[in-house]
Amino acid sequence: MHAMLWKDWTLLRKNPLYLALGIGLWLFIPVMLAVLSVSDPTDPATIDGLSAAQVLAPWYGFLGIELAICTLMANPNTMDVSASVEGDGTAESWRASGRSMLQYCIAKSLLPMLIAEVMSLSIFGYLAWGGLVQWNNNAIPEIVCIVLTPAVIAFAGEQILLASHAASVGSFSVISLVSSVPMLVFMIVMLMTSATWALIMLVAFGILAASLTIVSAHHRYPTTLRPIL
Repeated sequence: MHAMLWKDWTLLRKNPLYLALGIGLWLFIPVMLAVLSVSDPTDPATIDGLSAAQVLAPWYGFLGIELAICTLMANPNTMDVSASVEGDGTAESWRASGRSMLQYCIAKSLLPMLIAEVMSLSIFGYLAWGGLVQWNNNAIPEIVCIVLTPAVIAFAGEQILLASHAASVGSFSVISLVSSVPMLVFMIVMLMTSATWALIMLVAFGILAASLTIVSAHHRYPTTLRPIL
């Protein structure tokens, strides 16, 4: 898994378009928060940092997925929607090695999960450093949500992309939009419910995503070569 993570990170580093997009979107939020936080000179702490970081956590989970798209195909920069999705042979090599394809699915999720966590926690740290985090009785469940949400959303979205087996760039783009549904749902959940209920729903969704991944991996990659007794 470490080798897969390093390989995916190398592919991302060698793709300046995705790297520049990620850095730009990563820095956009802190700049906007800095502007909003001083919009009222008499009350600079105009933003509840915990709530802001909690609502942004699903967005960073989805952003991790989008940045890691360049690791799922050999032609991520093509603009022709009718072009075929070109694989790099990683899945075939992994399967031929005899290793579990469930491990492959998990390994491919490591980079987007790591990206999402780094972005989300750095924003939370920025808000705390700026004095915009108002500690209260809900601080613990909110912090847990901030930590878990990016990883869960990134994992679920990556599994949607892996399960799609899209043949064309156009269909893959549609699937990538579908993978944004968990992000949108949980942004609404974070806004409309308490941190405790949001955390309960997040854990339930994470368990569901993991269970479906196990079932899907066995269904998509059946063991065709069994040991001879």
